[in-house]
Amino acid sequence: MKFTHLMIDLETMGTAANAPVVAIGAVYFDPDTGTLGETFDAAIDVEDAVRYGRVSGSTIKWWLGQGDAARQKIVRGRHPSQLVFEKFYEFCLKHGDGVKPWGNGASFDITILDYAFGRILDKPAPWKFWNVRDCRTIKELADGIVKFTGTLEGVAHTALDDAKHQAEWVSVYWQGLRKPSAAPAAVITASPSDDFDF
Repeated sequence: MKFTHLMIDLETMGTAANAPVVAIGAVYFDPDTGTLGETFDAAIDVEDAVRYGRVSGSTIKWWLGQGDAARQKIVRGRHPSQLVFEKFYEFCLKHGDGVKPWGNGASFDITILDYAFGRILDKPAPWKFWNVRDCRTIKELADGIVKFTGTLEGVAHTALDDAKHQAEWVSVYWQGLRKPSAAPAAVITASPSDDFDF
């Protein structure tokens, strides 16, 4: 099966675009059916990761406040950043160059990856900017219309577990919002006399 949608979740040592990436989790999925495809799960050596970004003190405090299982996941990495990013770049193109990457926040996962691909591999991210998708937007659109009752399987704040969970609820919202409505959608048009001066 060919997938175009790719859910991505990062574990980082900061929240800005230049945050060091210590883990990447990703799963291909089909939002029309909820089917999950191939996965990517890699942890980067923390010492190597910080060479390519700026650590945030508040993020370190946040990680120290998480459970043992989550903290262990961010220090498990043994691979250098360049190797992990090369493998992830290839994974993103597994189904062609039309991949639609999803991140949980318009300015987090994908923005950090855009910066990191340039900094670590000296090349742009393997997707077209117009294909980027945002989980938070679809969640807000579905609020009060579609209900998701699933629970996270695995460890919270673990990249792959979070990515799978996000793919599941995005698929539920996607399907619910795309169901044919009983009533035809209203069409709103602006007449030439409408005043749109700003």
